[in-house]
Amino acid sequence: MAGDVDNIAAGVEKGRETLSTIEREKNDFIEQVTQARKKIDEKAEELKQMIDVHREKLMNDLSSMKQKRMKEIESVREEIEIQMLSMESYKKYVDEVRQKGTACDIARAASGLHDRADELLRSDVIERTLVDLSHVVVKFTSSNYVNDDVNETLGHLKTGTVSQNMSRV
Repeated sequence: MAGDVDNIAAGVEKGRETLSTIEREKNDFIEQVTQARKKIDEKAEELKQMIDVHREKLMNDLSSMKQKRMKEIESVREEIEIQMLSMESYKKYVDEVRQKGTACDIARAASGLHDRADELLRSDVIERTLVDLSHVVVKFTSSNYVNDDVNETLGHLKTGTVSQNMSRV
């Protein structure tokens, strides 16, 4: 009977040692999970920051493109408006000469008026500026690298036993 009690006591001690080993294994595993979670969060945050920096650069580039194009368009618009004012002024003056001038006044002014009309028509700002302005297309082409292969971008998670090769999850 004493032998049985000794064997039982040894079994209890072995059970305690096994429970202690299991508790250490549990705590070690929880620590590894915590560390893996921390590394995943750090990597994801790093990628978010990289994306935010690149987004800001793209937005600044887009804003600069817009500002430059708006200046070009405004410049062309102003040139056309000036040309139109010159033509309207010319037309008004010619109408005034026709209405108020004598035949002699009209004959004297005719050559100068004709030359001014030719000059206004030669400097065809409207056609020239439209050609100079040309049509501009703004297009954003997104990268599918991260979308298509986020595992390669963020990383992998592996699990396994010490004696096994670690396998990807």
